[in-house]
Amino acid sequence: MKTLHTTDPTQYPAFWNEEWLKRAIDELDTRKMTPEERAYFARVTAANAEAVKAEKQKIKEAREAENLAVKSETVKKLLALGILTINQIAETVGVSEDFVQKVSANK
Repeated sequence: MKTLHTTDPTQYPAFWNEEWLKRAIDELDTRKMTPEERAYFARVTAANAEAVKAEKQKIKEAREAENLAVKSETVKKLLALGILTINQIAETVGVSEDFVQKVSANK
């Protein structure tokens, strides 16, 4: 394993022969980089990772807000029917009784 990087495999999968893949591998080969280039590469990689993390968090928050809006709308509709109790509505929608009461107060 220690010397695996020094061996030259004789057979690669067919897709490895594509030019764009060879260029990409050469660009990412950090062993050929100077210390300054490695530091820049590390900064860019870290910045990209943070950007991806932030976007995933935004998506998660948007989904949670959408889920909350759907639950609120469902509670409003069930309250409008007037058939079920607050406890039954809470169990049906999967929310707390406090949530149902807040929605009831805001409608």
